[in-house]
Amino acid sequence: MATSLQQLLDALAERTAAPTAVAAIEDIAGALGHLGRAVTGLTDDGLTPGVSARQQTAADLAAACTTAGRLWPPTGGPLTDLAGATADLTGRDRAIMGRAHRWAVAVELAEAADHCARLAHRLVPQAAVAELAAVRRLAAAVERDAQADPPTASGAAVLDRLLPVFGVPRAGGELTAVDAAAALITALDRALRTDGLALREFRAAVAAAEITSDCAASVAAAAAGDEGMTPVLSTVAWELVGRTSMTFDDGRRASPADPHGVVPWACTLADTLRNDLGSHPDITSPRDRVDLARLTRTVQQVTNQLPVLADGLTAAVDRWSRNGQLYAAARDLPPMDNMPEDRIREVIAGRRVQARGADFDRLRRALAAATALSTSLADAVNRAVLPGAPIQRHLAGLYAQRARAPGSGERLLSHADTVAQAVAPSRSTPSSNSPAPGGPPRY
Repeated sequence: MATSLQQLLDALAERTAAPTAVAAIEDIAGALGHLGRAVTGLTDDGLTPGVSARQQTAADLAAACTTAGRLWPPTGGPLTDLAGATADLTGRDRAIMGRAHRWAVAVELAEAADHCARLAHRLVPQAAVAELAAVRRLAAAVERDAQADPPTASGAAVLDRLLPVFGVPRAGGELTAVDAAAALITALDRALRTDGLALREFRAAVAAAEITSDCAASVAAAAAGDEGMTPVLSTVAWELVGRTSMTFDDGRRASPADPHGVVPWACTLADTLRNDLGSHPDITSPRDRVDLARLTRTVQQVTNQLPVLADGLTAAVDRWSRNGQLYAAARDLPPMDNMPEDRIREVIAGRRVQARGADFDRLRRALAAATALSTSLADAVNRAVLPGAPIQRHLAGLYAQRARAPGSGERLLSHADTVAQAVAPSRSTPSSNSPAPGGPPRY
């Protein structure tokens, strides 16, 4: 089952912040202990570049939560489970967090600790448990700091990053598109942290992004009531990324895919989207429009992860440009100013060369266009969701901010022109390297 840090924290707040909330004191203490563990990990990695009042306050809060968590014997319970899952997922995400991310998560954890300590104070005399008072005082200090220096929109976005929670039973036992998207992003991160992303995995993720964009565009148009204005450029942009990647080869032989790797999860995401949404005509048919709200919610969560996926793929291209891991025919690479003589000879001879640096410029431009157009598509889907708080409010806010930033319209048009001009010459003949929208991905 896929979740996010914000979903877990919202569930914890729902159980602790309501005036009528009730819980066993042992359960509250267990939750505080786990919250202390989560904040400790963040402060160990650093909330600021050096020693600071913010860093010290958060470290003191972590210590206070840990101490309060030891006051009663651990018995478990719903609060303990939610806080434990939050701490586990925070630890799992530490490798991809920067200081801005850590600060945003620390602020949310401080609020959760405050809710837990306030609920505990309703159960025991305040004067008898100084440790709970310390938690509330330090949590309030963190929250005051956040009011003076709020987390950035990009920093808070990590709270909405989908994470798979394996081992938790799913309703009906079926894997959903949201589950598959979470697992794909996690597999991509794992590949980037270990041996690096294989080119086959890169293309699989791109194909999944293309299919996701196509489905999202159809659902967004259906929700808006005007299928004629379906924003298909994001889909075409991902198609262009896949085509451009065919210039390169990493020399790896095809081998059985890791069952928990990028390729299987990319296939699963494509399959689950088709199962959830059906064929394109069915999405807009009257008999299925009663289910449009559910479909839009599903597509919203998956589409919001497209720019997150694009960031991982961009990191892979940056790594390839530095390490020379990929090869290409010299004549297929972008032209160079003042081309060295050895490259001229390789072009004339039709030789393969190690690709580095500027050799990846076309792929970078295609990926930048896909990222920008996917962000715009995600913003459109978020606005198409029926009234109510967005499921992923931090990502929705970030994409809305980017879509409305000064000059964003001109940049988006430039990306759209880049995509349109690049694919126009090849539109007259079918491509064998890119899947048809809604069709099976080819890697």
